[in-house]
Order: sequence, then structure tokens, then C-alpha cells
Amino acid sequence: MWGNFVKNPGIRRRFQLIIIFLVLLAVFLPLCRLAILKTQNAQKASVCENAAACAAIMEDQGAELPFASSLSTLAVLKNGQVLFTKGYSPLSWRLVATISEFARSASMAASTPPEAVYTYRDLSLPDYYFCYIPSQNSELGYCYYEPALAGWSLFRQSFYNLQGFLLLLMLTVMLSVLILLFTSPKNKEEDRIVEITVPYENEDAFGSRPYFSGIIIDYHNMEGASASPDILELFDQIIRENLSVNKILFQFSSQRGSDCLMYYMNYSNYNLRVLSDSLKMNLYNAAPEYAINIFYSNAVPTYQEMEKETLYLHRHLRYSLLLGYDRRLSISQIRELETSTGKMDVGVASAIQNHLRTRAYEDLYEYLRRYRDTCTSLPRHGGTAYSFSEMYRFAEESFSAVKLFFQENGFSHPMVQSSCSTVLRADPGFEHFCDYLISCIQNYQQENQHVLSTRSEQIMNNIYMYIEQDLADANLNSIARKMQMTDSHLSRLFKKNTGTNFSEYISDRKLEEAARLLVQDNKIKVADIADMLGYGNPTYFLSRFKAKYGVSPTAYRKMHMTE
Repeated sequence: MWGNFVKNPGIRRRFQLIIIFLVLLAVFLPLCRLAILKTQNAQKASVCENAAACAAIMEDQGAELPFASSLSTLAVLKNGQVLFTKGYSPLSWRLVATISEFARSASMAASTPPEAVYTYRDLSLPDYYFCYIPSQNSELGYCYYEPALAGWSLFRQSFYNLQGFLLLLMLTVMLSVLILLFTSPKNKEEDRIVEITVPYENEDAFGSRPYFSGIIIDYHNMEGASASPDILELFDQIIRENLSVNKILFQFSSQRGSDCLMYYMNYSNYNLRVLSDSLKMNLYNAAPEYAINIFYSNAVPTYQEMEKETLYLHRHLRYSLLLGYDRRLSISQIRELETSTGKMDVGVASAIQNHLRTRAYEDLYEYLRRYRDTCTSLPRHGGTAYSFSEMYRFAEESFSAVKLFFQENGFSHPMVQSSCSTVLRADPGFEHFCDYLISCIQNYQQENQHVLSTRSEQIMNNIYMYIEQDLADANLNSIARKMQMTDSHLSRLFKKNTGTNFSEYISDRKLEEAARLLVQDNKIKVADIADMLGYGNPTYFLSRFKAKYGVSPTAYRKMHMTE
């Protein structure tokens, strides 16, 4: 055996490359770890500096805060309660208040510096760095927080110094060694990786027709089971028969380890869209428990161009995860999506948290359905073009926001033990994902009806209180601002609990108050009462009063004073 190793230069060269790679890896990993720790410490120091700067500006009644990034947030607290936040705030106020109280208590200890950085970790969220600074002039406190660098962002930041340059140089050398290792000469038996098939006799050799295209069959078992060899053989047989019937030369390549089948075709004057629809229908009829997507490339003049386009399609099969199945997708459509600069709501986490906190469930359902409907169709069929990364970011942040709310409120639901990617893999499609989120929130709403009824009663009492405090100027917008609700949510809630429109209730209350003042003091002029209740036009007041009571204000006063 050792003699074969010495005599075979290919094996000897590979062994040498493996030894070199392992030595470089043994040096690279510790250095990489040191660079990452240095970057993390630098961010913590930056958090302390930003926290101190924000606190100083707030103490001086400043308006603009020097946020380090769009993810930075400053929370202003008083007596352990969050008054308001500035910046990007995906975390709940309750969580911020809890961490701030812990930081405040810890900072009072003699061994803890007043501007320490605390790390919050949760399996469903990225790590956050917190820094709490108490006010020197009041009972306020300032809590500055931002996400900790992680993953690719942390790794990339670690290379922005001399040490990072050395690591990058080592990584380049390691990649070069790997390339040499995998491009070493192979035995001739290893060179054959595909099978070339000519469907019928007396046909020219593969590659003699003017057009080349690649087709990928992406299949998904809707019951969650893996594809059996019998099913793959059935799929292959159907596809081969369909191509043979249409007299298309093709080359077959089975992708091991991924749920797809690839076909390289050489043909002339054939519509691939029609072929894709035919393949999809035949495959579905043969195995209805499978969902099918057909990805196909353009018609190109060379085999090499076809290989490049098919490889591009294979890299973007992940679009099935968000677009769902039962589709025919061309490479032009995939490229249009990938080059799209369209942005979905960057504040989706805050929007969902605010809707959940204020019980604005109908508004939240409408919000999710709006994005669901815009992402369901492809751009050429009325949809909006969003890239995969943009749609997945929206899905992941919305899932995390609902999951965090359930955890904070102690609501036991299967989604709390799941993840966004698991839900999408089980039932692919952005439409199904949004419907799943809506059903989860509806479950929470139904399970907490007794809590919601008590909450609604409290809300209605507060609305009545605000109306009576300033009846003359009370309107839907002003009361909604005081209640921290949207106008539509307040209007819908008021109508649901009273059966009356908000504007009608305000009008009736003003006229009832006018009637009370007319009888209570006969010295007050009718015009003064109209002005006191916010009627800028006395004539309009007279007409509204007569419509409600059937007589003029003067006649009403005489009638009730006599009684």
C-alpha cells in the first residue's frame, strides 16, 4: 500500500495538500477567534459611548440623537416604566423595562461601573447590547441598545484591521489549496458524471440542433415524506416519454441530495412554456401528493451557455419556498426578482408589536393580507417584484415579532417551539405563511376573550373620560392620539361596543350638554353655549338642536324653566 502511495504522484500530491491545509486551518481558527473577540469588545465600547452621548443630549433637551446605525434605539424610562423610544425598536417595552431595571440595580453595586454593557440573549432573536445611564437631574433613566454583530456581519467587521488583513491572506491561501486539491487529476473512470440519451433511432448526435435549454423539475411532498426511489423513477419515466413524444434530444442529470431533476435539451422551434405546462400536468396526475415547479432557461445557441443558465436556476430553486408550488418559472422571471430593489416594510417587527399591544387585530390582519396579496403573484401578473432575501427578511421578522409577543404573554402555542424556516418548508409559499401567522394570532385572540372584554371596558371608560374632559374639541383624531390607537381602530372599537358611530355620539353629547346648560342657568346666552361647545356657526347649532329636540334652544329653555 505504501509502495502504491509513493509511486502514484496524484495521491502523493493530494496528501501533501491536505497536510498544508490542516496546518493553515490550525493557525487560522485561533486567530479568527481573537479577531472576533476584539470586534465584539469594540462594539461594546461603542455602545457605551453612544449611550453617554444620547443621554447627554436628552439631558440638554436635544432633538437629534447620534444613532450609530438604523438599528440603534434609545428608551427613556421613569420609575421602571418606558415612556417612549426613539429609533428602531423591535423589542417590547416590557422587556426593555425589565433589562433596564436589572442594569440600574447592578450599577448601584460598588463593583459595577455605571456604564456597563449587558447582553440579552434569546433563541428567537439576535443578541442585543444594552447600556443604562441614570439621569443626573431627574428621575429619568436612559437605556441605549442595539443588536450585537453576529454571523457574516461580525466576521466581515473582524477583517477591517491589520490582523484581519493577515486572516484574509491566510484564507486566500487556504482556498487556493482547496482548489488545487479538488482540481487534481482524476482517474478516467471518475470523469463520467452524466448520461446522454437519444430518444429514438436515426437521430443526429446530441448537440446538432440550433437551440439548447435546461429544465429543472422541483418537487415537494406535501405530506412531508422523502421521495422514494420508485417515485423518482416514475417521474423520470414520465419526463423521458414526454420529451420523446415531442422528439426532443436531451441529456439527463440527477442531482443527488436535492429534490430536483435536471434535463439538458437540444431542440429546434419548440415552445418551452407549453412543454413545461404539459410536464407539470402529467407529473401531478401521476403523483397528486407532490407539488411541482418547473424552472426553465432561455433558448441559447451553445451547450456552455445552457449549462451556465441551468446552474443559475439551480441556485435559485429556493424561490419555491416563498412563491409556492404549481408554477412555471422562467429564468427571466427569476432574474427580474433577483435584481429588484423593492423594499417591504422595514419596521415590520415594530408594526406587528404595536398592533398586538393595542389589540388592533383587524388592522394587523389587513396589514398581513396586504403584503400577502402583493407577493402572491409574479410581477408580470400584477404582483410586486421583491427579491428572495427581501421577502424572507419580512417573513422572519414578522414571525419573530409574533413569537416574542406570545412568549412575553405566556401564551402556549406550537409556533413558539418552531421557526420561520420550519413553517415555510412544511407548507411553502408566502401566502400560506401569512395565513399561518393570522391563524396563530386568531388563536391568541380567541383564547384571551375574557381578558379582552375587561380590557375593552377599560378602554371605553378612558375614551368617555377624554371626551368629557374636552367635549368642545373632542374628535376621533384627538382621542385616538391620546389612546395611542389609529383612527380606524378606535372607530371600529367604539362602534362594536356602543353600536353608535363615534361622530354621532360626540354630536349627541354636545346637544345633551347644551340642553343641560340652557336649563341650569337662564342667563347664559344661546350663542355663548354654542361657542362653549365648539360650534363655530350658531346657525348650525340651532338647526342641530331643533333636529334633536323638535324646538329651538330658546323655546326649550322656556318650556323647562316653566316646568
